[in-house]
Parts: sequence; C-alpha cells; structure tokens
Amino acid sequence: GINAEYGALKNCDSALRLTTQLTGCFTKQLSPIWMDNSTVEYCTKMEKVVGLEVLCARTGSRAHPRFSVHHIHKMVNENLSRYQVTERVLLISNFLGTLLTGDYMSIDYSDGSGMNLLDIFEKKWVKEIAELYKEEDITSKLGDPKPTLQEEEEEEVATVSDYFVQRHGFNPECKVFRCTGDNPSTLVGLCCREQDLILSLGTSDVLIGVSRSVKPSPDLHVFCNPIDNESHMFIICYKNGSLVREELCREHCGDDWGRYNEALTPPLDSNKLFVGNYLPLPEIIPAGLQGNFCTSDPDMNLFSHPPAKIIRTVTEGQFLSKCNHIAAAGYEASPDARLIVVGGASVNNTLLQLISNVFGMKVYRVGRSANAAARGAALLAYAGLHGLDKMREIAYRDVYDLVAVPDPHVHEIYCKMRELYTETQNNYTNYLVQVEEERIAMVEFRNKAFPPRRKYRSDSNATTSGSKSSEKK
Repeated sequence: GINAEYGALKNCDSALRLTTQLTGCFTKQLSPIWMDNSTVEYCTKMEKVVGLEVLCARTGSRAHPRFSVHHIHKMVNENLSRYQVTERVLLISNFLGTLLTGDYMSIDYSDGSGMNLLDIFEKKWVKEIAELYKEEDITSKLGDPKPTLQEEEEEEVATVSDYFVQRHGFNPECKVFRCTGDNPSTLVGLCCREQDLILSLGTSDVLIGVSRSVKPSPDLHVFCNPIDNESHMFIICYKNGSLVREELCREHCGDDWGRYNEALTPPLDSNKLFVGNYLPLPEIIPAGLQGNFCTSDPDMNLFSHPPAKIIRTVTEGQFLSKCNHIAAAGYEASPDARLIVVGGASVNNTLLQLISNVFGMKVYRVGRSANAAARGAALLAYAGLHGLDKMREIAYRDVYDLVAVPDPHVHEIYCKMRELYTETQNNYTNYLVQVEEERIAMVEFRNKAFPPRRKYRSDSNATTSGSKSSEKK
C-alpha cells in the first residue's frame, strides 16, 4: 500500500535512486508472496460467509491464502490504523506500471482475477466480498479494474515519467501500456488460441487453457482472458509433477532416462488394463489426496510391482487424471486444438508421445522465446500500438515445432483407462476414509475402556513440601 505521500511518485528527483525517495511511502514494508500462508482463517471465513460454490462461480477460484483480498482483509482487521492512511493498494503488476508512469495504473482484468474479489463475468469488484469486514470499503483503495488489452485508438495511454527520461534516457514519447501478471502474459506469449492447452512440465505440472465453456469449480482457477472478452483462461496446478518422475528415474533407473523411456514404450493390451498413481505430496486436485494406489485391491501397494510397471503406471496416471479434470471443467478439444508443452521435461520426446496419445491431441514444443511471459508482455504492448490482428500476424510465426501426433488406436485404449482410473481413485479414496473411521473408532474405544488416570501431586513434590515443613519446625 502507498500512503498519502503520493506526490513523491510524481516528483521523483532524477539525481536520486527510487529506493531513497520512496522508502517512506509504503504502509506495508514487506509485500506478501504466493507462498504466504498466513491468511487461512480469512479464507475459511470467506468460504463460509459467501459460500464455496458462489465464490468459485463469481471470482473463478475458491479462497486461496495467496490471493490479495485476504491480505487486504488481514491488514484491515489487524492493523486498521495503517490501512486507513493507505491511499492506494496495488498488485505487483500495476505497481510496476505506476512506477514507470509516476501515476496510478489500474488493475487489469486478468491479474485482478487472481484476487478472489473480481467478478470474472461482470468485470467488477464483488460488493459482498469487499464488505466482508465492515470497517472499510476496500475497493475504494483499489480503483476500478480495466481491460488487460489497452488499445491506443480506444483510450489514452500513459507515457513514461520524466524520472526515467532524465535518469535512464527513455524516449519521452515512450508509451506504458497496462501491465498484467505472469500467467496471462504466458498465455499471450505462447499464442494460445481457444481450445489450445499449455502443459508446463516443471517441478510441478500446470495446465493452462482457453475456453468459452469452462465451468468454475474449487479444483481450478478461471481468469479473464487478457486478449478476448468472450472467453476465459483456466489454470490447474499439480504438486506431483516432474519431481515424482525424477524420483522414479533415480530410484529404479539410476538416473538413466533412456531406461525410464523404455518402460513407457511397450504396446498397451486393451484386455489387461492397469492404472494407478503415486502422490508423495498431498495433491491439490483431488484436494489432499496422498499415497499410492493401483487397479488391484485399493490397499495394495503399487510398489510391490516390477519397476517398469511402476514407472509406466505412475506416468500414465499423472496424465489420465489431468484429462479427467479438464473434462470435468467442461473442456472439449476441437480437432485442430494444440497441446503446447514447456518446461524441463518437454525435451523428452517419448514422454510427449505418451501425453499425445492420452490427450488425443497433437503436441507442439516451443521452438524459441524461452521466456514466454516476457514475450507475452511485449506482444500486449505491440497490440496496444498496432492492434490485435497485427500482433497475431507476427506472434504466430514459427513459434512451435510439432513433436508428437496421437495414435487413434492407443488413444481409444487410454479413454477406457480414464474411466478405470476414476473408479480406482474413488476406491482408494473410500479406502482411506474407511481406514480413518476405523482409527477414530479404535481411539474412542480405547479411551472408554481405559480412561485416563486422574493426575495427582507427584511424590517428589509431596516430599519437597514435607521437607520444607520440617525445616520450618
């Protein structure tokens, strides 16, 4: 938050560093980051008061501790006096634009979608959420949200401030278009069209897509599309991604990815379907699911099978579950839809062929422009100057390499395996519930059969007291 010393922003001395001049302007010295988990109680209250389904349907997500509105509510509730002297609350994205122009930049629709406050369909702040804590109307310090794509023909565009002209030699006519977040920028940078999917194969796996029919739910994030008001982008995150595949390669293949890939290549037998998964970390979707399971009895340990079968089952299970999740969200791939892969594991062509067969989609790998978010930001600025159509003309030139085409017969088998995977995962979940119920029943029985003994004063204390009494006598 920035306090009433806003004039400092507009009148920065080019002879001095910004840090020297703006240090006293902030009402909160440390900005929370995405790993900040200090607002869980505010999330719980919001879901209870607003309602989980209503919150998802309007803001695109359930309440998440990292989302901005909860940190604003926390400051209102725990440090009201500091909040009241705050003149403006900014996201990192529009704070950057504010620094560059010396004037407050609006929050854009796409980055604003990750706040649990913006109605992603009406494109305005949700009054019931803004007034959750009655002390303050928090939207008064946010300003009105604006479209991410800012076209010069439709509205006046800010120019860079005199500070950057004089200190860093910027052109005084340099335009500063509305800033957005890294995920919306990545969507633009990878030229993701409607029905396309982006699959990031990093430490965790992330699915990003664009659809007109996606249905908000507690299992995913739905954001405003930065370059199309008629569709939305959705994001689904998974904790158990490349780290799990790397663990299996290390434990069973001695870090030899050639041996790992050999386990993925034998032909599927449609008469002997086998599915399962290994989730060492509590998963995001399904929420909290952890452990390992397979088609056999749900309490059977997947790791009792041969290493090659474990590797293939877990790898397939990761992507079968992703297919089920996007289908549940209302996504259906069109025949010309593309699956665009990025991240470290995207160099593994054997893995990409498996993914292509599971999803039934052609897989493309980014051929250049490794920093997709930076490329997307530059393309948004270009679209602002020259229009969206011109931007698309240059953006779609030789960005991808086609690396995998689905085998229709294999994809058909994987479709059957998706159904079996859902059934197997449900059996495992029910098994975990049963085990937990039995554990609770056993604890209750033990407490009734052997009630805890009443605590008495220890003999040592009694002796000490007695000795003191003796000394008095």
